[in-house]
Order: sequence, then C-alpha cells, then structure tokens
Amino acid sequence: MSYSRNFGFRDFTNIIRDGRNKTPSTGNPLVLGTAVVVDPANPGVVKVPAADDSPSALSGILVYEHIQYKGVDAALTESVDMDTAPKGQYVQIVHGPGVKVWFKNTPEVTLADGTVRAARTMVAGAGATPTLAVGDLLTVDTDGTWKETSTAADAWAVVESVDTTRGLVEARLTF
Repeated sequence: MSYSRNFGFRDFTNIIRDGRNKTPSTGNPLVLGTAVVVDPANPGVVKVPAADDSPSALSGILVYEHIQYKGVDAALTESVDMDTAPKGQYVQIVHGPGVKVWFKNTPEVTLADGTVRAARTMVAGAGATPTLAVGDLLTVDTDGTWKETSTAADAWAVVESVDTTRGLVEARLTF
C-alpha cells in the first residue's frame, strides 16, 4: 500500500497504529514515511528525532492519509503527489516488529505542464552508487529520513531488499 511516491507498506503483520498526535503547527511540513517521536516538551505533538536516536514506544513512522484534497485541484493532483502531512493535523505513528515498509528515492522530474516535482531521498546509500545491502540496519538521519547504522540498539529496521536501479529499499521494523 502506497502513501506517497516515496513510502508504503508491504506487510502489516504486528502493525501498531498510534493516533491522536498532531504535526507541529509551524515549520516545514513533515514527510510521510520519515521517523517521528512524540515530543516530550510538547505532549500530543510529534517531531523528528535526533539522528541515530534509538526507537521507543513513543516513536514510529509518520503516516497521514490524504482522503480529502484540501487546497489542491483533484483533477491535477493524485494522493501520491501529497507526500507531506499538513501542519497541525492528527497523524498516525506506525510501528510493530515485523512490519515491512518500502522507501523509494525519486529524482527531480519536470512534468508536461512544466511543473517540477522535487527530488526526494528517503534512504541514504540506495542510489546509483549503493552502500546498502540486505541485512544492513537502518536508523534515523538528521531530517527523519533513513541511513545505515552498525549499532543494533539504534536500528529501527533491517534491510530485506535493495533495488539500486529504482532507488527502492524494503525493510522490516525492529520494534
């Protein structure tokens, strides 16, 4: 199941969906599929964890289901084009041992009407010069995206597949 061009689920085994937390009302919108934690300084609001933070019961992957096309033309926009959660809205924090997710790095693309869809890197090391391999561990990077770690305590997921041609990584959550 795809939530954006860059993130989706392959297996929902043991999935835990925590709701009732909002995105911050200010700052940049949070990207779907990135790591989030409940902000201890602002209960009920999620934030991007620090790089290399270990997962906890109050952390997971950000999910927001765009079921309404607020502020965009539904004839020109698909739900996969909406890859961020709106500011100040309730979101889901998804985790659970064994849940399988996929992340895809996408290049910048200029559409037929001249609109430019920005590039997005979800996982470092998954591109044309790959450094990721099956069995590698993923942790949080500074912006909530994903990077390799060698420390099991910091691992949020284990890589199960890397497709360097498509920039696609499949991984299973560890918590």
